Amino acid sequence: MPFERGEVHMNNRSVCAAAAVLGVVLSAGCGKTYATDTTPYQRADLTRGGRLFDNWMKEKGVTPTAMNPGYPLTKGTSKSITASWRCNECHGWDYRGVDGAYATGSHFTGVQGLLVAQGDPPEEIFAFVQGGSEAKGMTAFGVNQSFTDEDIWGIVKFIKEGMVDLSGRIDLATGKPITGDAAAGKELYEKGLPGTDSHQTCTYCHGSDGRRINFHTAPQAPEYLGSVAESPFQFTHHVRFGYSGGVLMPAYHDRGWTVDNVMDVLAYVQTLPAR
Repeated sequence: MPFERGEVHMNNRSVCAAAAVLGVVLSAGCGKTYATDTTPYQRADLTRGGRLFDNWMKEKGVTPTAMNPGYPLTKGTSKSITASWRCNECHGWDYRGVDGAYATGSHFTGVQGLLVAQGDPPEEIFAFVQGGSEAKGMTAFGVNQSFTDEDIWGIVKFIKEGMVDLSGRIDLATGKPITGDAAAGKELYEKGLPGTDSHQTCTYCHGSDGRRINFHTAPQAPEYLGSVAESPFQFTHHVRFGYSGGVLMPAYHDRGWTVDNVMDVLAYVQTLPAR
């Protein structure tokens, strides 16, 4: 196994998941009892699915010790073990894969994005993540890796309900938000939505100029929020769903922010000093 981990897989994963999707009451051999009026998909945590997409290794406390065996089946050239396992390395922060920001450059893998899967039934997406596809360079995360059914359902819900097509909102060539209003973004950055406590605002953690937190440590050059916003798709994902691995960055998707709100903040933050 190419991982060091402490989790134990759930038994009878496929049987339990498939039956639960159909709303069947399960008890024997599944470890859980499902009510007839709910499904694992309905109970899934969309926000955690977004963090798993970001960096599931940090989210689950798993350390890879070998390259993802599916990655060499793509056209990717990264030598990083960690990068080879991250969902966004192949599918892109814009969720468009080879059709988006990763159509060229160091992150090119030739892999399809995930937006095309949004219309698929949840159980089909679950089966794909669980069982993988050698033809598409997709590892079977639920068979040989450390993903539980709950993890996979979270990713499924994130794919179907959390992902949005940003191609009409962020200019691919310039990285600038097409629809963002920097003045409205400044208001949100400093005050949040109406009723927001001051300690829940962007200013509280990042400061008025975005330089209260340095994302780099010496001897690296400083990296502040304005610099982070130079990667607009990644910035958008992290504002909406937070960071993986217990980093104190809230998921503003859970605080009622719309994608338009995030575009406004992106437009404003891009005016802040990058260094």
